[in-house]
Amino acid sequence: MCHKVPAGVSFDLFGQVSRHPSPALATRAVALIVLCGFVPVQAKNLEAKVKVEVGGTSWDRLLNEGNEVCRLGKYDEARKLYEQALSESETALGGNSPTVAKNMMALAALDKQQKKYASAEDLYRKALAIRQKFYHGKHPDVAVSLDSLAGVYRLEKKDAEAEAAYKQSIVIMDKYFGVNSFAAGANMAGLAALYKDEKRYGDAAALYQKLIARTEKKDGPLSPVLTPSLNSLANIYCAEGKIDEAEKTIKRAISIEEAELGPEQLHMAVLLESYSEILRKAKRDDEALKIEARIKAIRSAPVKPWVAPERK
Repeated sequence: MCHKVPAGVSFDLFGQVSRHPSPALATRAVALIVLCGFVPVQAKNLEAKVKVEVGGTSWDRLLNEGNEVCRLGKYDEARKLYEQALSESETALGGNSPTVAKNMMALAALDKQQKKYASAEDLYRKALAIRQKFYHGKHPDVAVSLDSLAGVYRLEKKDAEAEAAYKQSIVIMDKYFGVNSFAAGANMAGLAALYKDEKRYGDAAALYQKLIARTEKKDGPLSPVLTPSLNSLANIYCAEGKIDEAEKTIKRAISIEEAELGPEQLHMAVLLESYSEILRKAKRDDEALKIEARIKAIRSAPVKPWVAPERK
């Protein structure tokens, strides 16, 4: 007969212990659940593993400190902190822990930021292998690793590898959250951008259209979340010479942005730059000049705090 899990201790779908102020209680809970046959023993010394993973850890602190100094542009200092976090987590948890993969991802992102693409690729591949083994290849964290690896492949001009990784990440997200979910949005946008780089405009437009449809279903047709995809789709149409479709699409993005965020926010300048390019391509230079004057005014004005526009 199985014992009840002690109050205050919870487990996620993958048998990992949620943080709890009492490592002893969490250790007891894990032992009980393993004995009941609910969770496979994934470490040689499960009790020791739980004790170091429950509550705050040295590598959590190091990772957070690394993130803070990285945001300040102190990359050498961040690297030391990330490397120490990775080393300590590997020593305590072994080389196959998702925590180790998370620390690898942080260091890989720094390598990518500093254009050390070969090192970033190696770390992303190692983190991906850990997550694939731990989650049996079917988990959003696996998709995140694939997406990150695809981004590096794209920078390395390894387009075939990037496309395969993006596609695999989308499949995982769609299986996990549903085919009409917005969860795969970033992965789809990455693949669409790759197609645009390769001048595969039809494939890129189809992906942006699918992403827009998913966003509309989730957030409605007037959501500002739509504007980046609409802007990208307008740029694709412009590159294809489909000026009417491009103008219609960018005007929709501008209308949504004005209604939701106001006409003078910096976000607006990005959309107006796309509109100006479309007008220039259509040889409507006088209209483009007016748009460009508006862009200049927005970019030169002091940054204002955002205030929601009044609804009529």
